[in-house]
Amino acid sequence: MEYLHRYKRLFIIGLLMLCVVLMAFTGRQNYQQGWIRSSAMFIVSSGQTAFASIGGWFADRFEFLTNMNSLHAENQLLVAEVVRLQTELNRLHHLDDEIRIMAELVNLNRRYEDYAVLGADIISRNPSNWSSSFTINRGSNDGIAVNMAVLAPDGLAGRVSSVGFNYAAVMPIIEDGSAVAAQSLRTGEGGVVSGDINLSSRGLLRMNHIELTATIDIGDAIISSGTSSIFPPGILIGHVTEMGQTAGVSRYAIITPSVDFARLSAVLVITDLFDLFD
Repeated sequence: MEYLHRYKRLFIIGLLMLCVVLMAFTGRQNYQQGWIRSSAMFIVSSGQTAFASIGGWFADRFEFLTNMNSLHAENQLLVAEVVRLQTELNRLHHLDDEIRIMAELVNLNRRYEDYAVLGADIISRNPSNWSSSFTINRGSNDGIAVNMAVLAPDGLAGRVSSVGFNYAAVMPIIEDGSAVAAQSLRTGEGGVVSGDINLSSRGLLRMNHIELTATIDIGDAIISSGTSSIFPPGILIGHVTEMGQTAGVSRYAIITPSVDFARLSAVLVITDLFDLFD
């Protein structure tokens, strides 16, 4: 403190001289802003540039997300429209199938116009592994009775096995226990077509009691012979896919039925019970 007090005047004079020098320096023509201000301006301008870049990046990301949300919403609408159109297409396909089946049943009706017939829809199928029977929406109130023949657009389907008031059960020809007197359309040679427990799971039939001398062969069309009071003659049953012989006594044939039972949805019931021997 004594030191400052002793040189107080010199210290004041020095400060005044320093102020004069600084004033002179900052007043020079070739120096416009001062290094402090220049540094500050550099920092500020750099910060503004950086903030502008960051702001632009966030703006781009926001616009991208906005566009993504819009595209997602449009995509959801398109997916919903595709589902709607696919559903409508499936409905039209189903309608076309129903129209085709009904047209085939009408043609079948004309083919057997000598018989009284009644159309019916399949409403359920037996879910068990040992039975392929199905139920139709016609019963005793419609005049349906046991052992009436059941036809499909592609051929013989089976016979009525039981009847309720407004429904009936049908035993298809591929079920074990069914039997149809049949013959080859080409040769007229006969046998008995029946369901076989070993073949029904493959959707096949077996024709037994074929004479050893018969010339029935692979590819032959097999039709009902009409030698019973259930099935009228001339109904297509299927085609021979294999021939064999039973212990030298008779021949047999494996038949692929003409009816696709897995896709069958409508049938025609012949409501006549006729007797060929009358």
